[in-house]
Amino acid sequence: MRLALLLVLVLGSACVTTKSEGEAMRKDIDGLRASFEQDKKEARAERERLRSEQAKAVKELADALDALNRAARKTGADLAVDLEKAQGEVATLKGQIEVFLHKMEGFEKGLAERDKKLDDVHAWKLARDKAMQAAEHPTEKGAIYKLALQKIDAGDTARARELLTGFLSKFGSDPFAPNAQYWLGETYYAERRFNDAIVEFQKVLKDWKKSEKTPDALLKIGMSFQAQNDCKNAVLFFDEVVAAHRNSTAAKTAKERLKECRGKKASQR
Repeated sequence: MRLALLLVLVLGSACVTTKSEGEAMRKDIDGLRASFEQDKKEARAERERLRSEQAKAVKELADALDALNRAARKTGADLAVDLEKAQGEVATLKGQIEVFLHKMEGFEKGLAERDKKLDDVHAWKLARDKAMQAAEHPTEKGAIYKLALQKIDAGDTARARELLTGFLSKFGSDPFAPNAQYWLGETYYAERRFNDAIVEFQKVLKDWKKSEKTPDALLKIGMSFQAQNDCKNAVLFFDEVVAAHRNSTAAKTAKERLKECRGKKASQR
């Protein structure tokens, strides 16, 4: 039942791409394997117990048949009593042996089914691991860029940075290159490595100054300076966003940041 439920869940789910989801899936599979191994161990112990009882019953049957043979050689009233008793014991023991055999057959069948299901799960796990490996190391540019953004959303900035750096190295002239460069800066900004972020955001201005990411890069440079209590440099970039990109979403944020910086200067007088 546990296996059936897990298979329904995992086979019906989307492809796992995040590290945490992959680890959780592996733990689920490993837990399932451990559970089945324990079940198999317990079933084998039960099988040995049944075999022991079966052997005991067979011996008792042999003894009963021997007693029946001995009774058959008697005469008179003793013969009738012993025969009836021996026949009853033989019938009882035969019934017990049939029950044992039925149980053994059921256990053997159950173990075979468990082994097959466990093999199926193991095969599926290998296939999923292979798919996850391919998903974590894409070669197509769109897949690389998409995975990088997923890693940023998941907080895995180091992996996102690795993917974005690889993207820019291979596809530096792609239309999405300025976006990739901007998000590369964001990986540092998220880690509060503001000077590194400024360097990467400035590359957007240098290499793709007409990109749609230019106002966002200007804004983030200003915010990086502001985060380091350098409002003098921050306002230069905020002013540039407002003046050159007044209709952008970044301009609205830049105006708010300008108020913060100028308010801070006024309070320090």
